[in-house]
Amino acid sequence: MIFSKVFLWIISACFFFVPVQAFGSVSKPLEVTAQKVEAFNNFKILVAEGDVVIQTNSMLIWAQKAKYEVSTRYLILYQYKIFDFTKNATLEGDQAFLDLRNEEFWGKNIFMFLKKEGIRIKAKDLHKNALNEYLAKSALVTSCEFDCENEKDFPPWSLEVREFVLTPEGISKGEATKFKIKKQTVVSVPKTAYVPKVTLPMVPQRSTGFLFPKIVQGNRLGLGLQLPFFWPYTDQVDFTLSPMFLTKRGLLLDLESQFRLMEPLEGVFKLRYLKDNKKTLLGDTEKEEEKKHKWWFVGKIDYTPKPNLDFHLDIDVVSNKDFLEEFDVGENGFSSSKSFFLERFHRTLEEKNQEYRTSRFWAQYYRGSLYSRIESSYLDYHGASDKDTVLQPLWGFRLNLLPFKTIGNLMTNFSLVHNYSFRKEGYYGHKLSSNLEIAYPFKTSFLLNEFKASYFLNHFILDDSTGFSKNSLNNHYYDVSFTTYTQIFKFYEVPLPLNRNLTFLHVLKPYVTYYFKKKPSETNIPVFTYEDLSDEEINTLEYGLWQLFRLKNQPDFLRVKVYQQYQFNVEETPTATSSEKRKFSDLGLQVLLNYTPHLSLKYDGSYNFYGLGFKKHSFDVGLTDWMVDRVGLTFQDDKAWNTRQLTLSLSHRFFQRLQTDFYLSRNLRLEENTEMRLGLSYVHDCYLLGGGVSVTPKDTKFFFRVELKGLGGYGLEK
Repeated sequence: MIFSKVFLWIISACFFFVPVQAFGSVSKPLEVTAQKVEAFNNFKILVAEGDVVIQTNSMLIWAQKAKYEVSTRYLILYQYKIFDFTKNATLEGDQAFLDLRNEEFWGKNIFMFLKKEGIRIKAKDLHKNALNEYLAKSALVTSCEFDCENEKDFPPWSLEVREFVLTPEGISKGEATKFKIKKQTVVSVPKTAYVPKVTLPMVPQRSTGFLFPKIVQGNRLGLGLQLPFFWPYTDQVDFTLSPMFLTKRGLLLDLESQFRLMEPLEGVFKLRYLKDNKKTLLGDTEKEEEKKHKWWFVGKIDYTPKPNLDFHLDIDVVSNKDFLEEFDVGENGFSSSKSFFLERFHRTLEEKNQEYRTSRFWAQYYRGSLYSRIESSYLDYHGASDKDTVLQPLWGFRLNLLPFKTIGNLMTNFSLVHNYSFRKEGYYGHKLSSNLEIAYPFKTSFLLNEFKASYFLNHFILDDSTGFSKNSLNNHYYDVSFTTYTQIFKFYEVPLPLNRNLTFLHVLKPYVTYYFKKKPSETNIPVFTYEDLSDEEINTLEYGLWQLFRLKNQPDFLRVKVYQQYQFNVEETPTATSSEKRKFSDLGLQVLLNYTPHLSLKYDGSYNFYGLGFKKHSFDVGLTDWMVDRVGLTFQDDKAWNTRQLTLSLSHRFFQRLQTDFYLSRNLRLEENTEMRLGLSYVHDCYLLGGGVSVTPKDTKFFFRVELKGLGGYGLEK
């Protein structure tokens, strides 16, 4: 803490007050200034007055008056401030007493500000002991600004704690905790209270206690209240139990466990369970349906014993996929869990409307050009087909020799893959694949070229050969590709009004790629992976043009790509509109615009020359500080998939503190809103109050939020 460093620095500063020989061990004297210095009792007591400053590279102490007793090494500061640059912390008060021999400190009417955390602590009597613990009979803790010298001034919210203890690790406790709004006490806990899993330094990170509640409301769920309870079983394992009572659906139980058994091993598991008592109306009477057991179990584990060796486990199983959509509320709802796993493990969850949930285990090892991977997956299927026919990739092994130079610039790559897939009904068994690839990049005149060739060999061993005449099958094929391109640069200078010029670089990059894939030697093979679906010969030529526009301060200002394919081996059907039945594919167009920080744009479209015209449009635009604070617009129109969707999001703050948020997702084909959400928030420097409504075709939910800076918040997640 702050005064563990002050101990050594102030002793070093004493060379200013006493003869140098008394402090022969001091090697780095400090810069100390004062308007007046006096010595009493034969230099046993030294007093400095008037802007006393003790300064080091990492700390500054200022006081109106300082008194030092040489024999006892007691230092008394009057009207002082201490600035710790390393911790971004400030401590000030009327009077402080320092026992430099035992590294202890006492002060009255102390104000402490921890800049990094944004936390302010005001204590009447503060004591720091030799263990670097801060203790106070009474302390006021908040993240709001307030007048520390005015006893009648209270912040918008604060925690008043008696018998306050703050350790160097930030763990603390207190008795008779009170939550205050201004000077009015709103909640009072008469015994020792803990508020775990929040960001206040004075709050215990691993102490048993209740978290902030969450409140939900919806026409399918009714009114719900969730009260999470946190229990650290050990320093390495903790549990959070979060029951939520829903007036229309019963008790929804949430259980979360986080653990870190050693530095490289950590994981999180979440389980939610509901014995549903959904009711339906039959005529004028109310009937209670048969209760159904609904649950969702999800979790992730990472273990990295060595920098080049890591293990991972993902588990995701659910009783019914509709459970994820309907009960996307509370501490462990799908949306909040998806964001949590993405932030914690840098990988997310599959979308909640997907027909299957994937659980998998994989391990990776690499050394030099050698890469190996083992994996196993399980698909929890919830589609229209029979579960027994779903092919489960239970085992996978991959061995790769990553590209390495052999002769000159010739690059070689080799891979060996073994898969085992199983299901109850239909064929299943083993697939062994090998792939040898060579690549040769070279330059001719102004052209940059690359030639690639690959040979694939697949061997199938079926434990159940249903649909095939034999248990052992082979197929092999090869592919080759050749790419050539060049780049043309030119600088432009465009005159602008007020004698200003716009300078930009224009880059043209035309390219041509030829690709040929031989038809596999055997086409009647099991389909274990996506590659097994390709059973036709491919002979195509792709040509296109990249255009890049670079400004001085915007190197990726604009990118435009136009491209098309020509298929040599397609037998055209005169009446066909599908590009797969014509030699010329759709003409593709991609546009990427990035004008930081105000504008970003992405467009992806295609044009069909055989009757469909513009076949696909995908448009994303983001605006910042243009009419409103933020605008996001996404438009998708795809004739092939018969979809047309519009998504709009707006956010704007007005009157400095009021912020409105609007979100709309609309299916333009069905002419109905997929989801519409409107919220209004009051944003203060240290708290937020908000609420709104969310409407879908199946449900209407009302939500509100209360967030205290540094303490967390509660309400319904968006």
